[in-house]
Amino acid sequence: MDKHDSRAEGDHGTTAKAPVVEDLEGAHDHHFQAPFHRSIRFRLTAWYATALILVIIALSLALHTLLVRTLTNEVESRLLNAVREIAPGIELAAPAPDPDAPPRTIDDLVLEPPSYDSVLLSGLWFQIFGRDQQPHHVDSAGALSEAPADLVAALADSDAFSVERRTYKTITVGGEESLVLVAPLPLRVGETQRVIIGWVVVGEPLGFRNAIIGVVGQVLRLFGVVGVVLAVGGGWLIAGRALSPVGRITRTAGTIANSEGAVSLSKRLDVPNTGDELSRLAHTFNTMLERIEMAFNAQRRFVSDASHELRTPLTSVRGNVDVLVRQLTSDRPIETDEIVQELHVIKRESSRMSRLIEDMLVLARSDSPNRGDFLRVRAVSLTSLAEEAFRTAHQFGNGQDLKLTAGGSVSLNGDADRLIQVMIILLDNAIRHTPTAGTVEMIVDKAVDATSRGLCARIRVCDTGPGISAEHVPHLFERFYRVEDARSRVSGGTGLGLAIALTIVRGHRGWIDVDTVPNKGTTFSVWLPLEPVAEPVAVAPPGDDDSLLHTARRRYLRLREGASRGR
Repeated sequence: MDKHDSRAEGDHGTTAKAPVVEDLEGAHDHHFQAPFHRSIRFRLTAWYATALILVIIALSLALHTLLVRTLTNEVESRLLNAVREIAPGIELAAPAPDPDAPPRTIDDLVLEPPSYDSVLLSGLWFQIFGRDQQPHHVDSAGALSEAPADLVAALADSDAFSVERRTYKTITVGGEESLVLVAPLPLRVGETQRVIIGWVVVGEPLGFRNAIIGVVGQVLRLFGVVGVVLAVGGGWLIAGRALSPVGRITRTAGTIANSEGAVSLSKRLDVPNTGDELSRLAHTFNTMLERIEMAFNAQRRFVSDASHELRTPLTSVRGNVDVLVRQLTSDRPIETDEIVQELHVIKRESSRMSRLIEDMLVLARSDSPNRGDFLRVRAVSLTSLAEEAFRTAHQFGNGQDLKLTAGGSVSLNGDADRLIQVMIILLDNAIRHTPTAGTVEMIVDKAVDATSRGLCARIRVCDTGPGISAEHVPHLFERFYRVEDARSRVSGGTGLGLAIALTIVRGHRGWIDVDTVPNKGTTFSVWLPLEPVAEPVAVAPPGDDDSLLHTARRRYLRLREGASRGR
């Protein structure tokens, strides 16, 4: 009935959770589905297109301005050359009574035809204006030409005759845009004086120039439109190709986020062989997935092992309690020895659970960001700590030959309690796996590490046990790992000893090396970097209840069977 109810409750719980998971997945997809115009691909393409349009507009304006300026300069140059050809041909029609007096009007001057024939043949037109701003074109035959009315009106509306220097004007003559040059006609009076008696107006139609500018402008617009289309299309394709790994990363991450269990964590991205930022992103993402998978598997294994370790003593306690209940509620007389035996079993299994929980608490404290309550560092004498740990380990011995060798005084900054715990764990572990006639030796000295070349305090625990197989060595410091599972459980080991030892040593910035030879023995070497220390703490005798080391001795005698690491 209990199993049926439990299964029914589990089925009901699963059914109730399914819609929630679907809703969360739908909300996840809806939340991260960005609008099209906010996608990176669209923004990159828009940026490319905008930049190219601005460049094309700038180049087109520059080319257009340069072309207009060049063609206009050519027209202006022709107009100026025409003025220079016309002006020398203007001569006095008759000598004045007074050679130093200027002519009264421009009509007193005539223009010789040879001086303007070449101008007319080049497609230009010209007109001479007097000081009254009226046309006066008189040739040697006495003929006066008439200027177009719109030319006279256009020049009259401008300030072309208000200055005594050459002026270029763009006007409309005969319905056609023309560029004109208005040049003053100075007449020398005496040796130094010059008098403006009129103006020469030379013009050229701008139809041909404007036609060239129009054709070039159409070509630039055509190429601009084609360039923008190609840039947008090419930018869209290139951006899509460049961002395709991002899409794969997103899909893989979505698959992992919407999946359950460790199967999804085994998925990996295909790293593109491009060597760019996206390649490094994919590689980093795979590394992250690998570490997450390892952490997930380690957590799952830890929870499974912890559950198994706790279930065994709990089952034993529950079984013995049931036996006691049945005996106490039965009519049969109960022997005191039977009750005491059952209570001893309950006490032993309760102690085992307490040891396991305390070991797990130590590891949990070491994993927390705030490690202030995990290590209490002060100047200590490692030699004195080794002597205390060695005295405690003597109580674990089972006929082995235990030795302690100290190579002089070794002091460092560390946590006395935790360092004693490391030594007791290693000694207890060695004693458990060394035959009765074997030898266990702990050596404390100083040595230079070959890798860092720094001076370190070294603790070596050597035994003459059976050694450790090579395939087990990489896993010795994993939590709940046992080389001989059955033997370790019988001896009371929790499989957390070496994991705790390594955590404490790492907290002191050190490390542990393992050297093992099958059928000859194993050596655990603890390396602790040395640094300048204050006067080490004096070691009080074990009888002093206030002694830090006495507290450690009392603790580890209580944890004796739970501190070891099974091999």
